[in-house]
Amino acid sequence: MTITANPEKTYGLIVGIENYQATNWNVNGPVHDAIKFADWLLSRGVPKDNIRLCLSPLTENSELVNNFEITSTPATEHNIVDIITNDLSQQTGELLFIFWAGHGLITSERNRRLLCADASKTNWQNLDFNSLLLLLGSDAFKIPHHICIVDACANYLLESNGRPTNLGGQQFPSGKPRTDSQQFVLLATREGERAKVNSSEKTGYFSQAVRKALEHHDWLPDMPAVADHVKQQFANLNKQQLPTYFYRRSWNGDQEDYHPNPFEVAHNIPSTQACKFVDRHQPLEELHQLLQQNNIVAITDIIGKGGVGKTELAIQYSWYNLENSPGGCCWLN
Repeated sequence: MTITANPEKTYGLIVGIENYQATNWNVNGPVHDAIKFADWLLSRGVPKDNIRLCLSPLTENSELVNNFEITSTPATEHNIVDIITNDLSQQTGELLFIFWAGHGLITSERNRRLLCADASKTNWQNLDFNSLLLLLGSDAFKIPHHICIVDACANYLLESNGRPTNLGGQQFPSGKPRTDSQQFVLLATREGERAKVNSSEKTGYFSQAVRKALEHHDWLPDMPAVADHVKQQFANLNKQQLPTYFYRRSWNGDQEDYHPNPFEVAHNIPSTQACKFVDRHQPLEELHQLLQQNNIVAITDIIGKGGVGKTELAIQYSWYNLENSPGGCCWLN
C-alpha cells in the first residue's frame, strides 16, 4: 500500500456509540475507543478542525466527552450522513480516516450495516457500509484515499428475533469511480461473527489491539503491517473473533487485494423451495456437534451424485446456524 498523505491534509470521521434509543443495546466502551483514536490522530499532527467526532455516550461517560478538546455531535443517522455527504465530501484533503465503534450486523445479502445511535427495534437506523465505500471511491467525494477501521459485529440477526425483513437504512449515492483512489479497510470480524468488548477496561478487544499496533508506527502507518499485528494479537486471545482486511487500489481495473474483499464473495446461490430436512436428522446432529467442538472448521467439497440435495442441505443448515456460529456456507462448483 503506497498511500502518501500529510497530517495537515488528513481528515477524520470518528464514531463511538454506547447509548442507543433501544436501551437494551447499550454498551460501555465505544466512546472511550473513539476518543482515544481521535487523540491518536491529534498526536500525529492532524489538525483539530479536520476531525469530525460523533459520540453518543452512556450517562456515566458524558463528562469524558464534555472535557475532550474536540466538540462532538450525537451519532444519529442524520448527523453522520450530513457530515459525510455535505461536509467531508467537499473537502480537498489527501486522506480520510474513518473509525467506527458500535453495533453492526450483516444482511441476508451479505451487506454490512452499521447501527446509528437512534436505532431501535421499531426503527433500525443504519448505514450501508458497502455503499459508503463506493461513495468514497467515486468522483462525488473529493478526498481520494481512505483508511476505514470498524469495530462492530457482523453477525446475522434473524427476523424471528425482531429484525424487520427489510432493514432499510442509508444507502449513499456515488458518482463515477475514480482511477486514483486507494482504500484500506480493517474490520473487527469476519462475516457471521460478533465483536467482543472488554467490559472491565471499557474497550473493544479489536480497538485495543489496533491502538497497540499503531503505537509501533509513525505517520503514515503501514496498514497491512498494522492489520497483521492485530491478527497476531487475536490469535492469543481465543475470542472466536478474527479481524479481516482488504485493500483496493483504483477503479480502472488496476486492483490489488491483500486479503479477499468480503463484498465480492458470491452469495446468490440458487435455492429450492425445500423447507425441511428429510431423513437427515442423524447426520445433521453429528455435523452440529462437530461444529460446536471445534472453533476452526475446514470446508471441502462433497463428491457424489448431483441433484440429491447436498447443496440445499448446506445452504439451509448455514442459515439455521449463522446467527450463533462464525463462518458460513461455501459453494464449490
